[in-house]
Order: sequence, then structure tokens, then C-alpha cells
Amino acid sequence: MSSAQQAISSTENVKLVIDALADYAKQTGEDLSSNPFADKFQQSNSPEDILQLLEEREKAFKEYRDGKGTQRRLINCLNPAVTVLHRFSGILSGAAGLVSRTYHLVGLLT
Repeated sequence: MSSAQQAISSTENVKLVIDALADYAKQTGEDLSSNPFADKFQQSNSPEDILQLLEEREKAFKEYRDGKGTQRRLINCLNPAVTVLHRFSGILSGAAGLVSRTYHLVGLLT
């Protein structure tokens, strides 16, 4: 591949990444460029710095997954409440559906 083709390919890749980040921000409302990890990533001066950042994220994820992190403990506490609320909302939506059908049937008969 010639250097001109590589430059075009590289430019296209950068555009794809920028477009993907814009789509992500539009869909989630979260701008990843304002994420603290993005700042640290931009300040990285070597591959070793980047690997160190990724290792830190890996460690944090493992702690979260194993239930050692504060967020995971919170989620573990909320899990039973969310499960009950989800089941309760299913019961309510089923009851609302029955009321709605009855009202519609009464409306047709009158």
C-alpha cells in the first residue's frame, strides 16, 4: 500500500471513530471526551503508559465483578428490590390490560 493510500485509510479511520463517538454521545447523552479516562489516555506518552491505564481499568473491573467495589455492593443490595418492583409492575400492567379490555368491550356493547 502506498503512503498516499495509507494516509487516506488513516483519515477514514479517524473519521469513523469521531462519527462513532458522536453517535454514542447522541444515543447515551454521555460525551466520552469528557471522561477522566480520556484525559489520562491523551496524556499518555508511550505504549507502556497506555498499558498501565488498561491494567488499572482491568483491576477496577475485576473488583467490581467480584463484588469488592462500592458500586457492586450497592447493586447487590438493590437487586432484590428491583426484582420485586419488576414483578409488581408486570402484575399491574396485566391488571391494567384486563381493565382496558373490559372497558373496550363495554364500549362496544353500548
